[in-house]
Amino acid sequence: MAINKIQVSMIENEEYEGALKKNVTLDIFDDAIEGGYCITKYLEIVKDKTDEDYVKDAYALMKDQITEWQNSKKSVGKTFNPDTGKIE
Repeated sequence: MAINKIQVSMIENEEYEGALKKNVTLDIFDDAIEGGYCITKYLEIVKDKTDEDYVKDAYALMKDQITEWQNSKKSVGKTFNPDTGKIE
């Protein structure tokens, strides 16, 4: 499995848990998985920080969840062989 596209679907200031935060939402696409995965992180707003900086920081925080999503899909679409007890 390999990520083939990461698309920024939202990057804007938004009220979150009583404070103004930067909402960074990414759509993740993996060539081995049908469909995509949408994930959002809310970050502290920092003066002079660029959109690229926010996306980089958000992606670093998202990596574990993205890997969990990929792992949860690795057997989808494969065939279970009851004779061998294996997913093939």
